[in-house]
Amino acid sequence: MQKGKANNVYDYLILTEKKTEYDAFVTALGGETGTFNGHTFIQAHSQGHLLELDEPENMVMPALKEKYHVWDLKNLPWDLNDFNWHKVVKKDNKTGKPAAYAVNLLKNIKKASQQARAIVIATDTDETTGEGELLAWEIINYIGWRGPVYREYHDDESSEAIRRAMADLHDVSDPQKDGWFVKGTVRQRWDFGSMPLTRAATLLVRDAGYYTRSINEGRLKSVMLSAIFQRLNAIKNYVKRPYYEVRFQDQHKHVFARKIDKNNDELIKKVHHENEAMAKEEQHQYQSPVGITIDGQKTVYQAPHTFTDLTKIDAILSHKGYTSKMIQDTYQLLYQNYHYLSYPRSDDKTVTEAQFAELVQNSKKIASLVGVDLQLLTHLAPRKGLVEQSATHGANRPGSVVPNSLDDLRKPFNTKKQQDCAIDIYTLVAKAALAILGEDYEYQHITAHLTDYPEFQCSFNQPVKYNYKQIYHRGKLPQVGAPLGQQATSFIYSGANSKPSWPTKEWLYNRLDSFKYSIGTPATQQSTLTEISDSNGKTYLVTQTKEKLNLTQQGLMAAIMAQGTYIASPQITVQLFQAMQAVGKFKMKPKQVLQTVDQVTKHDLPVMVKNVALLKKLVKLPKKKDPNDYVLVHYKGKPVKIKKTWGEHTWTPEELNTLDQGGKVTFQYKNHPITGGLKLQTYQGHKFVAFKADFKKKRSKK
Repeated sequence: MQKGKANNVYDYLILTEKKTEYDAFVTALGGETGTFNGHTFIQAHSQGHLLELDEPENMVMPALKEKYHVWDLKNLPWDLNDFNWHKVVKKDNKTGKPAAYAVNLLKNIKKASQQARAIVIATDTDETTGEGELLAWEIINYIGWRGPVYREYHDDESSEAIRRAMADLHDVSDPQKDGWFVKGTVRQRWDFGSMPLTRAATLLVRDAGYYTRSINEGRLKSVMLSAIFQRLNAIKNYVKRPYYEVRFQDQHKHVFARKIDKNNDELIKKVHHENEAMAKEEQHQYQSPVGITIDGQKTVYQAPHTFTDLTKIDAILSHKGYTSKMIQDTYQLLYQNYHYLSYPRSDDKTVTEAQFAELVQNSKKIASLVGVDLQLLTHLAPRKGLVEQSATHGANRPGSVVPNSLDDLRKPFNTKKQQDCAIDIYTLVAKAALAILGEDYEYQHITAHLTDYPEFQCSFNQPVKYNYKQIYHRGKLPQVGAPLGQQATSFIYSGANSKPSWPTKEWLYNRLDSFKYSIGTPATQQSTLTEISDSNGKTYLVTQTKEKLNLTQQGLMAAIMAQGTYIASPQITVQLFQAMQAVGKFKMKPKQVLQTVDQVTKHDLPVMVKNVALLKKLVKLPKKKDPNDYVLVHYKGKPVKIKKTWGEHTWTPEELNTLDQGGKVTFQYKNHPITGGLKLQTYQGHKFVAFKADFKKKRSKK
């Protein structure tokens, strides 16, 4: 390649994913344009995905348009070979037209490309999903680029890492040899190909007599909804089964019991008695009191693996009433506009040496800000497993800018709740990160058994030095207990099978992470829950009451229709994740993975048909709307239908005329005057116009 710049032509156009990344590259390379490593460059940035797949009917031959446009079960499943995978500029959710910001950014990128000999992809290095690669190639293809394409792989957004990556470019001019792009493309097309399941569920529910919008089904969404539904069902069907068990206890209340494998039915039956009399009969077989033998006393050092992520932040702070959307939006603003926090959607659980050095440098100021004792910050050397050479964004931590006071965190927000949310997020992230500068938690692990009955065992921990736990620890610090006694006495323990706990955010996130390969990255999990729990969104499926989760009626229907399907199966989702990783490493062909969409759809369609019976059993059918019960009026100039009655009151022609003109009416209702007018309202994500009484107005005192 020819070096240098001539006639305003640059060697490279460096394309970053977002403005903050662009700013980092500008700082690292010395400007928006310039020379680095003997090559001239110009920079431009995207703002996430600027393009999206077109509507199904617009990606097929004219003869197939009707099939893919009309929602009809006979048109399912789809044949992915019918699609040309054409992409269009991302649409504005409100207008349905190409989003202005996307149009302008694409125009700027294309203009910059006309001044370059090659494009360097500098988007996020998303090895897990290939998302950064996909959005870059979408842009490159859209602007009609035909020249060389290179890839830099920055470990993080520090200037040193960026310069190191820019000095080691890789030729990825053939996108089909770019594993991350191939993986990202397969994932996008797979998700698109599973859309028929949403159409099928919706059609089946509507045909059963329910009035509903789309019944959304999807890889992560359906797994979440199904998990919540099954837990709620387990609570509903819980039957308490008490049992009685012989145990021993010393004078300091250390308990000795037999370890029971939950899968060993024979042992469970032997140890857990149906009534107290049977347990007392067994108790008589043992001598009491009996001596205690100490098996071991081991000193254990626990390193502070305390870095947090979006799911942990969302779960931990949910008890304060912050919604997932508020957590997401607040964190994003503190990062994007002020650099008070690091990149929110990071999947990293470690930081780089440069990021660690920055944390150490700012640690005293951050600690003073969030109330951490400076004397605890003594481990200033990088720990293995917490500090690595490479990390895409690094774990969530305080940003490069440290606010002068916590009040600085309040300034960007209008409401007190948002302001409190900002302070709580920053404090949590800061303490979790500062904890890695504390010394290891030290404790004694003690094990013992009954001398004459060794199957009765006891183990517990005795704190020695709290160290990092004094910086960050959830809940109360472990307490120093009494030492083991010399003898233990038998007693009858009364217990019962555990009642399933109510589904919470923390429970849901932990469930998704409980598989060998967690289902979705933490950022994807949190953004999906944000989407389906947003009461103002199009897919309002989950309610949030502080940390507790429940299903809206729409969410309940979607969960019921997904029971027994592959799309809602965690195991199938994990297998799909593994297959996509194999595609990215060229160990599996894309076509093989995309064929599984057809397998999933063909399996799930008949299952959904059967689930209609379960739906009718669990969800009451709505009363059929009688057109004669409604009357036509206008709201802000647009015709709408409202009920002829409000409770027991029937609208008079005069009242309807006033409402039609946008006015307010007053009438007597159960011996009280009611005043109100037409208003746009929302119930479980569904927007409608209806009469709204002004109950908040205080009545004048007599």
